[in-house]
Amino acid sequence: MNPVARFLRKRWFIHLLLCTPLFYVFFPSLQNDTKYFADPAKYLLDYFGLTSTYLFVALSMITPLRKIFPKFAIAKSIAIHRRQIGVSVFIYALLHLLMYFAYTGSWSEFVKDWDKLFILSGIVGFTLLLGLAATSNNWSVRKLGGRNWKRIHRLAYLIMLLLIYHQATQEKTGYRETAKVFAPLILLQTVRIAIYGKYALKNRAKHDSTGSL
Repeated sequence: MNPVARFLRKRWFIHLLLCTPLFYVFFPSLQNDTKYFADPAKYLLDYFGLTSTYLFVALSMITPLRKIFPKFAIAKSIAIHRRQIGVSVFIYALLHLLMYFAYTGSWSEFVKDWDKLFILSGIVGFTLLLGLAATSNNWSVRKLGGRNWKRIHRLAYLIMLLLIYHQATQEKTGYRETAKVFAPLILLQTVRIAIYGKYALKNRAKHDSTGSL
C-alpha cells in the first residue's frame, strides 16, 4: 500500500479534514470580506449549503471509483470513513437549514417558503438525509438487517437528484455551476453503469450458450 493510502486510513486526519470548513468559515471575518459583512446570514447560508453539497459529491464518488478501479488504494482507504463523511454531510446540511431559518427571521416565514419547489426539494432532501444519518451505525445495520439497510441507503440516489435540482434552481449557483460540481460524479456513475451493463450482457451470452448445449 502506498504511503498516501496508508495515511488516509488514519481517523484523526479524516476528522480534521471534515472539520476544516468550520475553521475556514471564520476567515472572511478576519480578512474583512465585504461579502461576509454585507449579509453574514446569507453568506453562511450559501457556505454551509455548498460545503454539504461538495462533501455529498465526494462521498457518492467513492463506490463508483472502487467499482471502476478496484485496485485504487486511495479510494479503498477513503471508503473506510464513509460513515463519518456521510454524517458530516448531514451536519453541514443541518447548519445550512439553521442558517436559512435565521435568514427568514421567523417560523411562519420559514414554513411559508416551502411552497417554492427549490426550497421544498431541499427540505425533502434534508429529511431523507436525516434518515440516512440516523441509521449510519452498526446497531441500525443489525436491527434492520444488511439487505434492508442497503435498500434504505439507496435513497442517496434520490437525494442526489433533489440536491441537483435544489442547487441548479438557485441564483447563487444556477445550472452551469451545478453541472460543474456534479459532472465528475455523473461521469463516474455513467461509466459504472456501462461496465455493469457490459458485464451483465457477457454473462447472459455465456449463460445462453451454455444452455443451448
